Amino acid sequence: EDFTQSDTFTKTHSIFTKMREYLTTSQPKRGARKIDPLHLKTLCDLKFTTKDLEHAVSTDFLDAGQGTSKMNQGWKMRPVGEIRGSSFDDARLTFSDVRASIQKGTVIFNSAGAHIGNTVAPATLAAVDALDGCVGGVCCNIYVTRGGAPTSAPPHTDKQDVVVIQTQGKKHWRVFSPPDPSLKPDADPFARGKGTDDFPLHVLKTQGGELLLDVVLEEGDVLYIPARFPHTTDTVDSGPTEEDWSIHMTFGLDNHVWDLDFITLRRFGLMRAQIEDALLPSETASDVTANHCSGKINELAPDLREWLYSPLPGGLLEVYRGERSEADIDREVTAVAESVMELSNSIDPACGELG
Repeated sequence: EDFTQSDTFTKTHSIFTKMREYLTTSQPKRGARKIDPLHLKTLCDLKFTTKDLEHAVSTDFLDAGQGTSKMNQGWKMRPVGEIRGSSFDDARLTFSDVRASIQKGTVIFNSAGAHIGNTVAPATLAAVDALDGCVGGVCCNIYVTRGGAPTSAPPHTDKQDVVVIQTQGKKHWRVFSPPDPSLKPDADPFARGKGTDDFPLHVLKTQGGELLLDVVLEEGDVLYIPARFPHTTDTVDSGPTEEDWSIHMTFGLDNHVWDLDFITLRRFGLMRAQIEDALLPSETASDVTANHCSGKINELAPDLREWLYSPLPGGLLEVYRGERSEADIDREVTAVAESVMELSNSIDPACGELG
């Protein structure tokens, strides 16, 4: 099936063409990315309703999780449904499982863009195509919350920039500026409020998070949240029926997931030159799987820290599609390399050996 001819593809493509313009203008030639969350009112009439969800669950083998949190800990996921026997059908998630779980918390269908073909897959493909190499990848999840939930997601941060499209019902969002990471340097700024990190609203505020957006998304609204910007949601103003459930698609723009940022480029440059990284303990300096977003990096001056956490310029990926000359490609690569050198020399003069 040619998804590019579908109405869903066309509508979503228009949204992400606008998002590409917004993202590419936020990244300067040198220095940190400067970008804010963005609320776009009634931009898209893309639909995905409770009936669409029920159809998808009943006709496919889908997985779902439920967001849950415990006292003094962050947000975690637990599975929705249970295996009832030994057959394929016994293991299938049912819509009754979704109905039961949604009374306890938000139900999340991760990577729905890879599984739900009639609506979510074409929307995900449209996002990838419209962003045109501006990001490393796109993943689409679906979030479903009953009406009247006082907290559908507690304060947390994400590793991805996210674009939210509200497709049914409404949801209240509060988006904050990133807290000062130097106040808790051992915490990963891209994963605050997750796992064992206790990150309630009063902690977010005492660590410097300022309210930037306070909006209720309604059907057709679009919300953009940069990575590391804390957010929390509720559905206290939504109705009680299944048709009132809040359903939204969240498109994760996966630059940081694929390490397409300055912190990674600098780290691999130092490793290649066999120079010790001043930001890392010696025992983890060569471990590419270690978390390099905690510790000394969060004690740097804000301009250097923000530069390290910035994604690579969007055009860097686009140039390898054969649409530019060799000279254009060389200029892009040289500009990024010089930027990394300047950044490294600002952090540790020993990095000058890279030149």
